[in-house]
Amino acid sequence: MNVQEYPSSDRSPNMPGCHDDGDRFLDFSLDDLERYLLAPQADSWSLRNWEQLRDFAVGGMQSRALSDETRLRWGHVALSAISRKGAGQTPQQTTAESTHVRVYMIQEFGVSDADTYRNLHALCTETLRNLGLPREMVARLADGWKTAPRDQMLQLRRIKNMLTPLLSIRALLENDAPVFQETQAWLDLIPRLP
Repeated sequence: MNVQEYPSSDRSPNMPGCHDDGDRFLDFSLDDLERYLLAPQADSWSLRNWEQLRDFAVGGMQSRALSDETRLRWGHVALSAISRKGAGQTPQQTTAESTHVRVYMIQEFGVSDADTYRNLHALCTETLRNLGLPREMVARLADGWKTAPRDQMLQLRRIKNMLTPLLSIRALLENDAPVFQETQAWLDLIPRLP
């Protein structure tokens, strides 16, 4: 089923790349999905449904056929889906997924203090808070990651996954704010991580 899209449409776009039956969302408007996310019955969705909605909403956010306002709304739906499926994964996995979407939104639509998801200070603060280890310890562990136990390697990989999206907006972090300086220092560790 192919849905014709117009720049101001809030109908669900037909996005390739969704999980098997991600087209289940084609019958819903963006307004419907936003309302549904607030409804109590949304709490009963499975992890798979949240993953499908996330994939679908990311497709809407990336669709240049839609208006910027509509794309931003799709980004918010994607972030809501990531948050809702968070119970089925580690905080680091949730942070990594969320950071990817938020960085894309910042790149496409700019930094915004009015939009929490595009607030650069909030993004860096949240990412740093979820890294789970002090930077000095990660720097020490990075030197021996090839012989480290599997759990430690995975922990370092998750840290890298959370930080890597921020590389593409590194120029925006050139500021004297402590959180930006700390983020820059973490980004310097990325090449040393598995």
